Amino acid sequence: DLRVLELRSCGLGRINTQLYHLLPYLSHLDLGYNRLQFLSVDEFQDVRRLHSLKLDGNMLPVVLEKTFVHQQQLKYLCLARNRLAKITNTAFFNLTSLIELDISYNRLSKLESDAVTPLGDSLQKLVISGNYFTLGLIKALLQTLYRVWHLEAAHMRLKFLPDRFIPDRVKYLNISWNNLTTLTAQIFPAQLQQLDLSHNQLIGLNDSVVVKLETLSHVNLTGNPWSCTLCHITSMLFRANKTNMFINLTCASPDSLRGRTIPSLRFEDVTTCGAKLNSDSGVSNGKLGLLVGSILIVISAVFAIVFVVVSCIRRHYRNVDRQRKREAVERAENSLQNATAIFSKGEISFKFPLDLMERKMSVSTIDEIKRDPQPSLPNGTSTGI
Repeated sequence: DLRVLELRSCGLGRINTQLYHLLPYLSHLDLGYNRLQFLSVDEFQDVRRLHSLKLDGNMLPVVLEKTFVHQQQLKYLCLARNRLAKITNTAFFNLTSLIELDISYNRLSKLESDAVTPLGDSLQKLVISGNYFTLGLIKALLQTLYRVWHLEAAHMRLKFLPDRFIPDRVKYLNISWNNLTTLTAQIFPAQLQQLDLSHNQLIGLNDSVVVKLETLSHVNLTGNPWSCTLCHITSMLFRANKTNMFINLTCASPDSLRGRTIPSLRFEDVTTCGAKLNSDSGVSNGKLGLLVGSILIVISAVFAIVFVVVSCIRRHYRNVDRQRKREAVERAENSLQNATAIFSKGEISFKFPLDLMERKMSVSTIDEIKRDPQPSLPNGTSTGI
């Protein structure tokens, strides 16, 4: 008779489907945050009384055809935070009682209208946050799911919403964590009661938008970069003490008001648009001066590097020239040493590098010749005089 089974965060990679044979009355099954990677077509054929099925936080890449064909009583289905890149056209076939569907934070970029057609008569809450849906796809889904009044489309990189894009039947709208910069009163559904616009890129609200927001029971505007100048928040200042809608909103600019809450501001504290522009101009001039200074520093550094390189090159060539001159002098000195005259007592000796023999010649006076009528050369050869 077990009706509730919670196996959340148990590290399960696979469920033995024979287990479900023992649980014919099961109405609530939670298999969230396990490691399931595949669901067979007949995965849940034995648990036909399920009202709630949670499969979030697993690793499912696809939902196959007619996976939930036996769950005609299912009212809540959560497939969030898986790796879903595809939902087949008949994946939700026979889910005619489903009221809430959560397919948020997957990898879906398209979803055929045929896939959600079986849900058209019953589905009331749709959560598609964190996927890559275009505005055209979102519009097609809302047209097919014509009873949805609760819509969550956060983290979808939306930059704007066209007027009357959201059907008037929508009462709860979450479009937080997008890139919305401007709003008009015409984008809000006629029956809207709760709105989450937190963490967008809004810098101000015009009077018609503020008037519309005041009619809602709950509004979240935190996390936007509000520009506290008269051209952006004048309407908000007029009503700051009449509503709690702006109580936690803080200024992001100008610098003099950054961090101040909007209800704490007085009109004399808030700058005009012209003053803001002048301030911005001063900041721009400061940035320009910093840029010029940086460029001059870079140019000076380049000139210094070039000067050092040129000096090194010139020093190198001077050293080479000195070396060449030194080598020339050494060669000249070696040449002189190879041909020298040797003077000794009474004789002159010449050395010629090309001769292998050393020759000597003696020089005598006339008186010595007369005393020695036949002088001979040092090598014993007669002179013949």
